[in-house]
Amino acid sequence: MSSEVVFNLEYLTRLEESARTLESTPQQRSEMMFKAQREVDAYLEQLSLDHPTGWVIPPKETQGQDKLVQPGQYQVQSGPNQVQSGPDRVQSGPYQAQSGPDQVQSGPDWVQSAPDQAQSGPDRVQSGPDQVQSGPDQVQSGPDQVQSGPDQVQSGRGPHETEPLPIQENGVSIDEVLRDFSRIGNEMEREGHPGHMAYVPGNSTAPAAIGDFLAASFNPYSLNVASCRRAVKMQQMIVQWVGRLFGYPSACAGNLTSGGTVATMVAMTTARDHKVPRSKDYSRSVLYLSELTHDGVAKCLSTLGMREAVVRKVPVDDKYRMDVNILRKFIENDVQNNLLPFLVVATTGTTDVGSVDPVPAIRAVATQYNMWLHVDACYGGFFVLCNSAKHLFEGVETADSIAVDPHKGLYAPFGTGLVLVRNGTLLRNSNTRQHGNYMQDQLTNPEDWNPEDLTFEQSAHFRAPRVLLPLQLYGVATFRDALQEKLELAKYLYLRLKGQAHIQVVEPVLSTVLFRIPGVSDNTNRALLREITTDGRFFITTTTVKGVLYLRVIIFCYRTHRQDVDVFINKVKDAVVKMELPEVEFCHAG
Repeated sequence: MSSEVVFNLEYLTRLEESARTLESTPQQRSEMMFKAQREVDAYLEQLSLDHPTGWVIPPKETQGQDKLVQPGQYQVQSGPNQVQSGPDRVQSGPYQAQSGPDQVQSGPDWVQSAPDQAQSGPDRVQSGPDQVQSGPDQVQSGPDQVQSGPDQVQSGRGPHETEPLPIQENGVSIDEVLRDFSRIGNEMEREGHPGHMAYVPGNSTAPAAIGDFLAASFNPYSLNVASCRRAVKMQQMIVQWVGRLFGYPSACAGNLTSGGTVATMVAMTTARDHKVPRSKDYSRSVLYLSELTHDGVAKCLSTLGMREAVVRKVPVDDKYRMDVNILRKFIENDVQNNLLPFLVVATTGTTDVGSVDPVPAIRAVATQYNMWLHVDACYGGFFVLCNSAKHLFEGVETADSIAVDPHKGLYAPFGTGLVLVRNGTLLRNSNTRQHGNYMQDQLTNPEDWNPEDLTFEQSAHFRAPRVLLPLQLYGVATFRDALQEKLELAKYLYLRLKGQAHIQVVEPVLSTVLFRIPGVSDNTNRALLREITTDGRFFITTTTVKGVLYLRVIIFCYRTHRQDVDVFINKVKDAVVKMELPEVEFCHAG
């Protein structure tokens, strides 16, 4: 079996058919769901030994039950750096944790915990027998009992105690500084937690943190070859590698940025300079988005000085993709009214749904009307690493520019975006720096493409190590395996929820799953959300798509595995039962 497993569509079709039932009694539905569950497990069991990300196969259960996976009976291997679990042992990457009955060791600063005590580096925080409790369905944390749900955070500290240690005339000890800083852990969303399934959660790895430490320690000016050629080459290596992933030619150029919004702004600046060179035409220029395009795109217009430009939001079709026929009608009408269509944005992985716009068709329209095509791949872009998802990115290689976020799909720390422009010369023309006289003695080479000439930023952080070190240490295959697992987990969640009474679920394209209770008020669906998230084990949110409110789950954290999704499914089922809804037939995908 190959190292990458793609769901067999024929099998899934049979599974979906078996998950449907017309029986009206709870007992018959229970029997049907048990059968569907075992079919899922039988299929996943085929992946158990050869799949690099691995799966836990639940033990056989009593008919009608849906238990959480029992620990200690099966071994699992899982990405992004091989998690293994057996009767009394867990090894976990990228932090390498080992756990037995009474002990846990965890890098980089190790943690040991016995039944009544925990010690944690670097300053060895200790917690007593009743101070930290965690189970599959609840989290109680520390003496201050911080609980986080969709709408609130409760903390035992008063507001004045959340203020950072003040800046003072005289300094304090490093112990006091670190102790104060560590309080941030009690007052934040735990983005890397396996139960964080809201927004697009950020993840980070130990090598990325080390990369940031090294970048700050050496502190090179990384935007000019004359200042540090090697730093520039590291950045260029990353940009060209990402360009090849999307099929761009070697003549492309780009830069690491502070995030997707800045990457989009750099691309839009290049589009503006190339397509609308005169500022007097800004007020008649038109930008075309879908109704699901990220809000950061339109925000860029103000920063670019194009606040007066016209923004057209194109409706999406029943698959939540930009409707190209309506796009064409909008453009034709604008041309007839002497407006200037200059930019259309397609998305490969909408934030709300995970849908993918039909890039080839949009490219054809953009070419016909001499428009710039930008692709927002910030969330979905690095799924291009997965063979099962490559077809979703057909046509992206023809886009004029792309924005993608390593702080999403490559698990880099927040503040890591990347912009690519197919014709690198256009990007350079929009950003070339004219050095001041104080730099007149610096040796320059016109052949060098300095990063400072490919972005508006100067004196930017040296971002390359936070991306490059994890790729070098883990290898690309590790990230591919982790992302492939998320695609499969989303499909698994969809199939499990699809067979539940009272639940309507939208089939995922990437790793985002929408579901809801149909035929009830939005307040009832929000009550379902509160019931699922009230104990802080999972964090999900709602979204509204085409006027319909859904609960939204995104499976993106590399620590999220099958076990976590099974617990989540049980929570959804228990929450629905507690709501005492009337008997209904199964609800299918919306």
